[in-house]
Amino acid sequence: MTPADLKGSIISHRNDRMGGRMIAMLNALRITRDYDLPFFVGWTTGGRTSEEMRDPSAIFDADWVAKHFFDTDILSGIYDDLIDLSTLTGHTGWTADKFRATLAGGESFLSGAAMGVTVLPWEDHQAVAARLPQAIDSVQFSAPVRAMIERIDTVFAGTKLTAYHIRRGDIIYDPITSNKLWPNKFIPREFYEQHLAQTLRDPDARVLIFSDTPVEVDRLRAVDPRVQGFDDLLGDTDLTPGARDFLELFAMSRCKRIFGPPSSAFSQTAMTIGDCTLQAVEDALSPADRAAAMDRMTDRLEARSELFINMGDVGQCLHFLIERQKEKGDPARARRIIRAYMDDGLDKSFAYQLLCELSVATDDLPACETVRALAYARPVYSDDSMSTVNTYSALYQMSVGRADTAMDRLHAAFWFRPLENVVHGALNLALTADILTPQNFYPFDPVMTRQKGNVFPQGKKALAELNSIAPKGHDPEDRSDFHMWDLVVRDWRLTCGKKLNRAFTNKSKIAKSLDMLTRAFSKLDGNPALTSARGVLLFAAGEVDEALECQRRAIAASPDTPIYRKRISDILFTQGADKTALFQLRKASNLMGWHPTYQAELGWRLWRMKERDESWTIYNTLAVSDHRFIEIHLMTSEMLRRDTNRLEESLEVLNRALAPGHGAQRLLAAKARLLMMLERIDEGRAVYELLVDCGLGTEHTHVEIYRQFSALGRTDIARDLTARSIYDFDMVCEMAES
Repeated sequence: MTPADLKGSIISHRNDRMGGRMIAMLNALRITRDYDLPFFVGWTTGGRTSEEMRDPSAIFDADWVAKHFFDTDILSGIYDDLIDLSTLTGHTGWTADKFRATLAGGESFLSGAAMGVTVLPWEDHQAVAARLPQAIDSVQFSAPVRAMIERIDTVFAGTKLTAYHIRRGDIIYDPITSNKLWPNKFIPREFYEQHLAQTLRDPDARVLIFSDTPVEVDRLRAVDPRVQGFDDLLGDTDLTPGARDFLELFAMSRCKRIFGPPSSAFSQTAMTIGDCTLQAVEDALSPADRAAAMDRMTDRLEARSELFINMGDVGQCLHFLIERQKEKGDPARARRIIRAYMDDGLDKSFAYQLLCELSVATDDLPACETVRALAYARPVYSDDSMSTVNTYSALYQMSVGRADTAMDRLHAAFWFRPLENVVHGALNLALTADILTPQNFYPFDPVMTRQKGNVFPQGKKALAELNSIAPKGHDPEDRSDFHMWDLVVRDWRLTCGKKLNRAFTNKSKIAKSLDMLTRAFSKLDGNPALTSARGVLLFAAGEVDEALECQRRAIAASPDTPIYRKRISDILFTQGADKTALFQLRKASNLMGWHPTYQAELGWRLWRMKERDESWTIYNTLAVSDHRFIEIHLMTSEMLRRDTNRLEESLEVLNRALAPGHGAQRLLAAKARLLMMLERIDEGRAVYELLVDCGLGTEHTHVEIYRQFSALGRTDIARDLTARSIYDFDMVCEMAES
């Protein structure tokens, strides 16, 4: 299968677990049935894909898989050009005729929604929702799965089972997944206990428990003989993990009622394909019962109950602990419990986020600085948490008028998570107070600024509370400056450095951002600032000629604005017009005055154009410059590493990045490599062990480990480190030697 085979089709893709993948597939199948279109599935199997998802032929018929499924390599080549069905709205002019014409022209659409019914703008929601369950008839399953589907239908015929779905699995066990909070997927067991007691008051009640963590099933089964698990109902089954996962979803769909998390694709998909109801178990409880469940959970947390499986289990309960203690007017109790667990070894990075939120809730903003210090004193390896503690610290520093320290924190927060709304909110406050400028941050166009009431999202209470914070000398009730910081990320991808999610480069998502930009800054219509900003998004969407014209018009109207010339140089470099592009970049740099971002980008371009002496001159200056740009320290260190006589200097520059960039995978990997080159083998090995044991080692990390240690004749060390990861050593060897 090649990308050409996929033109004019509906493509299902969700890099998720069973529920998300299945609903994306069913929505795609529904549309292809309704409009007689080709159907394909982008099914990822590599990287951190969970075991049950790695072999689709264990779930689906092998011939059907061969006909309709393709892998990550092909997906990567076409993803940016797929039109995401979620971006289709009547507002943007989508009609049935335009949809068909677009497909006839060879463009393909992506079905990637993790939950719910995908309804096109001209369709009737109720009618589509009624047809969607029928799409499963188009799925061709493997023989073992087909046999079990028939058996489940027979066993469930005439029953009125109540299902409980308890999501745990990777949320509490996986070293990366468990370092994020999942309050819409992880629900404390106390809610289920409380609701089960109500359900069992009916003498005819029969309950089926579904969970990816067997101990949760066993605990509720022990409550009453009428409570069963999947195996109790169907007996021992010899199924692959993937087949079993789907069949549990299918069995859940045959229950009459499902109670589970409020946002689980697994139970949502079960409801969609079955004739059943779904309700969040928390919502199904009365206020009094919810309070009783939460008070029991709080007491268990404080008493260190053995019911908690591990620190991942404890950590996910902490969000609910905070909410309950806020309701009771005692958030300080939550803070004490969390700190006690942290002192006892709780290693979940989101604990720092929760402590920051509690600092705001208890009117103790200075405590955010203490939380940041705690995070930097420990081996925290989550970009989310490090971005959060720096953001909250920046808010505190702004509130007391310490502009320089606030900027240190904002640089770190933005480098760790350049697209986070909470980071953008803090940047806007700094912009409002003139703490942040194009000179001391990534250069941006200050004309592209408008006034806004609240710069932090209102949808989440903890973030909405941040709108009560203001820089020293400002009133929280005043309107704030607002800039679209996504534009900065696009302008400075090289010196921002982060690998961003696919949605950032998907052209239909970019088109939606372009529409939002135009409407949000409509008062600047005709102004070169908006013209140039539109050009940035047009270029990202692949509209090169239009993007060039936007930048030409902006430069003609404002020839001394450096960012417009930087933007046109970005486009020209991609078109092979390197000399003209370099002229524009030099011009932009000169107009800006000496600035690390322009210098680093210019040096990088010169190196690739074989202008090595001038490039070295720039990086030699950057090596001794005092600036806050973490990525530029890394770039400079990587440049110095090319000269084996300057390895110690390279490490010194890298350490300047590691100070604010504590625990970052890319920085640690670079440090380990440098230490190995310096023949400081034990130190290099220790850094690699940190990366591996914290679950941050990628395939490429293990390839580098193999190369470094095999060169020393110690492949046994490389084998041991890879054995401590999710990766296969033979695969790593093959990649290293290819």
